[in-house]
Amino acid sequence: MSSLALSPPENDTGPAHNRPPLKLRSSSQTVFPTPSLGHQGDDEPKDDNSKDKTKEGIPEDDESEDIANPQERVPRERRILVDLALLLFIFIMVSWPWVFFGVVKAKNGIQMRGRLADVYNEYPHEVAIVVTLLGTVNRIVATFLLGKVVVRFGQEKIAHAKSETVTVFGVSALLAFRHVSLVWGIGQWKQMARGAGRFAVFLLLVLCLIGLVLIPSGTAGLITPGEFNKTAELSGTELDFFSDDPGCLTWLEANRVQNNCDWRRFGNTQFTTCLGENQMLDVLDSGRANMLFKVIGVRNETSSLSQLGARGGIRFLGSAKGVLPIGPDGVPAFNFLNSSPNPFEDQDTRRGMVSYNYTLLQQGLESSVSCTYDTTSPIRYYSIETTSRRIIGSSGSCDPAAGLEDVLEGIEEYPTLNVNNTLTYWACKQRPPPGALDPTYVIYLRGRENYEASIGNITCTVSPMRSQIFSVNYLSLPGYFVTNPATNLAPESQRRATFARYIQHGLMGLGNLVWEGQNWSSNIVPETVFSLAAKYLNMSTFDPSPKYLELYEAMLQGILEYEATYSRLIYSLGANPPDTCFRNIAGSVTYSVRGWYISDSFTQAGLLLPMTLINLATFSLLIACFVIGKFEYQRNFDVTDNMSLLTARVDGAERGQNGEIKWKDKVRFTTAQST
Repeated sequence: MSSLALSPPENDTGPAHNRPPLKLRSSSQTVFPTPSLGHQGDDEPKDDNSKDKTKEGIPEDDESEDIANPQERVPRERRILVDLALLLFIFIMVSWPWVFFGVVKAKNGIQMRGRLADVYNEYPHEVAIVVTLLGTVNRIVATFLLGKVVVRFGQEKIAHAKSETVTVFGVSALLAFRHVSLVWGIGQWKQMARGAGRFAVFLLLVLCLIGLVLIPSGTAGLITPGEFNKTAELSGTELDFFSDDPGCLTWLEANRVQNNCDWRRFGNTQFTTCLGENQMLDVLDSGRANMLFKVIGVRNETSSLSQLGARGGIRFLGSAKGVLPIGPDGVPAFNFLNSSPNPFEDQDTRRGMVSYNYTLLQQGLESSVSCTYDTTSPIRYYSIETTSRRIIGSSGSCDPAAGLEDVLEGIEEYPTLNVNNTLTYWACKQRPPPGALDPTYVIYLRGRENYEASIGNITCTVSPMRSQIFSVNYLSLPGYFVTNPATNLAPESQRRATFARYIQHGLMGLGNLVWEGQNWSSNIVPETVFSLAAKYLNMSTFDPSPKYLELYEAMLQGILEYEATYSRLIYSLGANPPDTCFRNIAGSVTYSVRGWYISDSFTQAGLLLPMTLINLATFSLLIACFVIGKFEYQRNFDVTDNMSLLTARVDGAERGQNGEIKWKDKVRFTTAQST
């Protein structure tokens, strides 16, 4: 647009003073035709059609229909309402992204619920298409509002410019911002650099183009749903075997585990009230899982405990550590989590969870088992009168001189089968030294006949064996619990004694397992150890080995910890425990849901900045129109419209004459007042 040649039409032969004025037709523009530009007065013959129209009463030259830019009389009040509506839309465009940003950030994400979550889960690709479309629509709206305000600014600029003129560059700049496109060619760079402020206008246009290009990505980044994590606090209660309250100790004593089996209903589930019998598979599985985890090094093997009352069983990675797990995936009958704050109580929230992990600080059993081969054993065998010779008795003694005391309350002997592969059991308690809170326990295993060579006499020391606090984590995707010692515990938790019978019940349950696991060919407890050693370690099942001691240590530890878990369950069946028998459980849950979230506030704010600046510029430009025009509305046409440009006039240039139009030349529009 550096120059525009103005020359007369090729077939212009008539006198200039007879040419009629140029008239163009438009129904939407409001600029009047320019005054005569010369070469007027040419006589032109009328065709036959014009004569016919005259005869029919049709005006030959209807000015009301043939003027290019007829004046539109728009009431001032209507134009004010239009401007205020435009201002409102711009304000919405400026504010809605940041309002949405703030709400999502304040709520730490907004979860999809109901049918909306189902649609996103079923049609993620289609949702992405809709989000892209919304980003494009947001850009189109921002571009439309900017163009409308540029038109308004052009009206006020021309109406209040000196002699109602602007420069050619000014008109081209309005045209560029109106359509948000580059209207200057490469050959015009020299003129761009010469004029004051022209390059700044060009730079603003480039920035505007870049900002509009970035609007869809900023919108998509803000409104695209996805998976994100939320956290909530959890709290609950459970029995406290650290309690030293006399009322609680009396209740625990009255509800101690009996060495006989019965069934009791609790929470729509029936449980046995003894350690043994139908828990045998769970006990062995717990011991096996602990051997795999601690000795073999298999970190992905879990124990599945089906007798705790949960549908499908409760899985632990490693041992249960004496914990009775509560929560939505623990033992349903003993889910003593408080209802608030608890996102699992909200069915919509629970239904929308993709995955979740929750952690509770619960009380379990801390134990450490150390085994050695021994040359002697306190276990002795004897025949039982009035019974078959295939059944013998076995019992042990706890030497008071060595500081040992009986711990197997109510058990005098274990009748067992007199077969080639027999394993027998006994346990004692060593009196604690002065200042110690918890005693040391001793476990004796003795193999008979064939087991005498492969097992012999094994003496195991269990110390400590007491209640302790564990961090119990449930991972929903693999579907198992993981227990680890809790850290940063209160110092007083280490200085309280554990209810003694809670520990002793585990030793009795272990004895029941060894006794009930004996059959005519073997005993399932050592055979479980042998099978793992042969399969994973390629060891002989006939010769003792230090590695077997490690396996027995892990096996016994896993069994004792399961017995502690089921002992806690049996105690929990007791009626009306006093409040002093409960301890508070603290924890938290992290769950993944689908919805809207802000993963990085700084990045997302940066993505919103381009659209915000574009809309703020539009807002500021409209305010400038109000300040400049003072709501007088002297002009009511689009300066950048083609008809307006065709009827405009550049000072010093006449149509039909050779000449150049420069960017600094003035452009004059015929006055068209709005009333």
